[in-house]
Amino acid sequence: MSVHGIAFAAEEEEAAPVTFNTSFIQGRGQPVDLKQFIEGNSVLPGTYRVDIYVNRNLSGRQDITFQQQDNGDVTPCLTLSMLRQYGVDLDKLVAEGTLSADADTGSCVDVKALIPEFSSEYEPNVLRLHLGVPQAMMSRLSRGYVDPALWDEGVTAAFTDYSLNASRRKNDYATTDSLAANFRTGLNIGPWRLRNESSYSKGSDTPGVFNSNRNYAQRDITSLRSQLTLGQTYSDSEIFDSVRYKGAQLSSDLGMLPDSERGYAPVIRGVANSNATVEVKQNGFNLYTTTVSSGPFELTDIYPSGSNGDLEIVITEADGEVRTFTQAFASLPILVRRGSWRYSLDVGQYDSLNDEGNSPFFSAGNLVYGLTDNTTTFGGLMFSDGFSAANLGVGFNTPAGAISVDGTQSNSTSQLGRNTGQSLRFLYSKTLNLTGTTFTLAGYRYSTEGYRTFSEHVDDNTRELNEQPKGRAKSRFNLSANQVLGDGYGSLYVSASDQTYWNLPGQTRTFQAGYSNYWKRANYSFDITHTKFADNQSAFSGQGSSRSSDTQATFSISFPLGDDGRAPRANFSAANDSSGTSSRANVSGYVAGRDDLNFSVGASRGVTGTYSGDAQVSAKTPYANLGAGYSQGDSYKSGNLSARGSVVAHAGGINFGQSVGETFVLAEVENTPGVQVGRYAGVKTGSNGYAVIPNAQPYRGNFVNLNTQDLGAEIELESTSQQVIPRRGSITRATFKAKSGMRLEATFNYLNGKVPFGAVVEDESGLQLAVVDPRQTALLLVEKTEGTLRVKWADQSCTAQYVMSEKVAGENYQSKVLSCQ
Repeated sequence: MSVHGIAFAAEEEEAAPVTFNTSFIQGRGQPVDLKQFIEGNSVLPGTYRVDIYVNRNLSGRQDITFQQQDNGDVTPCLTLSMLRQYGVDLDKLVAEGTLSADADTGSCVDVKALIPEFSSEYEPNVLRLHLGVPQAMMSRLSRGYVDPALWDEGVTAAFTDYSLNASRRKNDYATTDSLAANFRTGLNIGPWRLRNESSYSKGSDTPGVFNSNRNYAQRDITSLRSQLTLGQTYSDSEIFDSVRYKGAQLSSDLGMLPDSERGYAPVIRGVANSNATVEVKQNGFNLYTTTVSSGPFELTDIYPSGSNGDLEIVITEADGEVRTFTQAFASLPILVRRGSWRYSLDVGQYDSLNDEGNSPFFSAGNLVYGLTDNTTTFGGLMFSDGFSAANLGVGFNTPAGAISVDGTQSNSTSQLGRNTGQSLRFLYSKTLNLTGTTFTLAGYRYSTEGYRTFSEHVDDNTRELNEQPKGRAKSRFNLSANQVLGDGYGSLYVSASDQTYWNLPGQTRTFQAGYSNYWKRANYSFDITHTKFADNQSAFSGQGSSRSSDTQATFSISFPLGDDGRAPRANFSAANDSSGTSSRANVSGYVAGRDDLNFSVGASRGVTGTYSGDAQVSAKTPYANLGAGYSQGDSYKSGNLSARGSVVAHAGGINFGQSVGETFVLAEVENTPGVQVGRYAGVKTGSNGYAVIPNAQPYRGNFVNLNTQDLGAEIELESTSQQVIPRRGSITRATFKAKSGMRLEATFNYLNGKVPFGAVVEDESGLQLAVVDPRQTALLLVEKTEGTLRVKWADQSCTAQYVMSEKVAGENYQSKVLSCQ
């Protein structure tokens, strides 16, 4: 290699161009045409998935098309939409007259003509594209900001997300069947999202009962960074207790803001003694039903329906035994940034699950405002016939943690008389980095005897005059904390709640604590759960034992049966409560090493000394998550089937998929079934070329990636990655263009010599297919069985005719020698 004219020239002298001797690449006398590679361009024209760095800050990862210009340079194709996404202030360019206000935002633009100081640099070894933009041309936006112009409202589509659980229990006396189903159904039309949440339950001795929890229409109000909800929904729970109602709600959507906060959702922990059915209820409505294996379990995907009422957890064992406990649920301390605010307005008619309940009209409004960097003020008003409430509070961000204090004054006039009272609330949240302690939620609330929530006011007007009230809250304490004990010492968690009542003796108490650690390859844990009801409170759960209190202690250990990362695991657990001691051993793991198929086989000893065995298998398929289990003991047999999935109807057809979240994506790979999509096990395109991607983050960039490892030689994709930015609740489509045909390994013979290394091969339409290698050979995907290829280099070109033979099974490509003239 020779380099001419480098060294350090004077500033006024123009350095001579750098040249390279390329003869060593291919040997003596072999022609090459690598101009596009060595003259300032180290990338071949085409589309590549690259990391985008703007002013050395990572801004995203997406497919960028590199195009060859007339002067031979290969430059990235950047559109106005991309520039806006990267933070370039296009409005300033319009104001300066540099850019037309109605310019096409989807076509490639000459950025240097718009911004002379703009620069781009591509690092092929690490797939990075660096864009340099003068700071004066960058939008002054908050970190994490995404321009609303990029938010995608999605396509018109309908879907149903379902969860089905069916079981049969047979003992010496009877056979009992049960069916539980939860549905979340929706229809998206333009900016509107229509939703229904409902459940169905039926038993052998009980008729089928269908309950509808919410029916509403919702859409974004972009200018207000808010959501408009019309129909049957829940009022905001940040200030006042949430109530179910029919009406209208306008509330801030924090997801639309930079660095949006995440709402608090509880983690449900418990212990099952067999293959059990777990139900999670809130305010009488069944939120969630699932089947769990025996031993400790955690439910992390619970989504309370806008209400901050306690969660009731019902565990139904394989032999029919029912246990219940209560999980506290409330909001975290209220804090927002200085000058920012959020609000909620609710107007409508109270809607009780009890058909005979009173349904007054009401209105409520909440406002939260960031007064200083560390102080947030908030308050709210609620009015109804015979009822009013006012709240005022303040939140602080202190070195000791986040703290909020607020008070509520209520006035209630009902058939029982006039009541006036106050309720004081204290909330605390903190992570202690030095000690590894996280207080997820700690709170205390005290209410005077005359205090009424809106629901209690309605209940006073509904109840018979001689009917005893269920119990009004007097004081309440709740705590959830996690403690990391240090390297090798494990971790500890504690969750507790304590509630007292004005008109009931005793208290309702729930306490959970656990310790977990590992030794070599074995994991072990200790857990304890204590539940106590105030007098008569155990009857309010509607299910379970009449015992006023119970304590259960559990020990569990698990270890792998082999060195492979996918080796099955052996598990052992023992539990003790007031009824006695039970134990269980099982083996669980992947079937044949697949991450989409799991199994569990075990045996148990009950508190009375009886033995039982069980087996369970679950599968993640492209169409649903399926499960089946069977248990048998001395006096019973039990089997269950479960299915969780979705059905989506859209312009491209109907697709069955795994269970979907609030916002999800349809990935379309044109007429190409069986393509693995993303990191989700079992998610593949169906016969119509569509796949349902279960979840997406609204108002943020989501990358949809295709796994082409098993795609086959007959199919070629223009790109394998795409970014979508969906609105909340949207069904966004990501379309990938695919080309199918046959692979041809073509060796070109040129009449007057050899075709040079680096020559470009094009089809009849001028589309670049490949580059000739040092052997005068190129591997192409041709869509027609016969046609013409054009080979171009420097200022010369030639054409070659090809005819493909009939495809042979197992053949990946055909090799042919073509004469290029």
